[in-house]
Amino acid sequence: MTDSEYVYEIIDNEADARYCAKLFAEEFSAHNPLTVFERETPTCLFDECSWPLTELLFPERLSFLVRHRSTMEIIGALLACDLYLQHQTESVCDTSNRVHNAPLDDLLEEMCNLFVTRDFGQELKLNLVLYIEMCAVRAEYAGKGIANQLRKTACDYARDQRGFQYGLVQVTNDATRHIFLNKMNGKEVTIIDPTTWVWKYENNEPIRPYKDYKGGSIPNILVKL
Repeated sequence: MTDSEYVYEIIDNEADARYCAKLFAEEFSAHNPLTVFERETPTCLFDECSWPLTELLFPERLSFLVRHRSTMEIIGALLACDLYLQHQTESVCDTSNRVHNAPLDDLLEEMCNLFVTRDFGQELKLNLVLYIEMCAVRAEYAGKGIANQLRKTACDYARDQRGFQYGLVQVTNDATRHIFLNKMNGKEVTIIDPTTWVWKYENNEPIRPYKDYKGGSIPNILVKL
């Protein structure tokens, strides 16, 4: 898909996927409320989160990037997957022996599990729910509607070409929340307050890593595609 300035396309090769993962790491470390709160560095985010996840998911061909048309520079990306496949992968893992080093990963995984087991209200199947994991646009291109078009492009493709019926996303800022609720007619189906969320217990004491977080609640938002 193209417009006068930008080109939107599926992430279909490792070189572009790696560049997008780097973009995610840099923008999330600077602008995402939770990762800013955790003081994550771009290098740490890339090595431990954005690249492993992007490498795992881009072969599903549900993730998109956006290029500046005149230079073909990648200026934004969206990482998405089939929620059914992700949930199946998580279900076969031995969670009792997991090493809990990343509270944010566990928080988002818990929210996904709540959606699947409690809030969705129907059997999760293949090609049913598109899960938007990450979306980021270079800060200098903010306010141009690029992130909105990325989301629309991914959702339209998933619906029209792959038969998906729903989209699921967790958001950590009010602007994105407003877009999904008011422009995409989404519905909040789970809301977690990070300040009261218990990550794990040590010596029978609850560990709340986000007890001083000021960024507000995090919802699961379900969108009918």
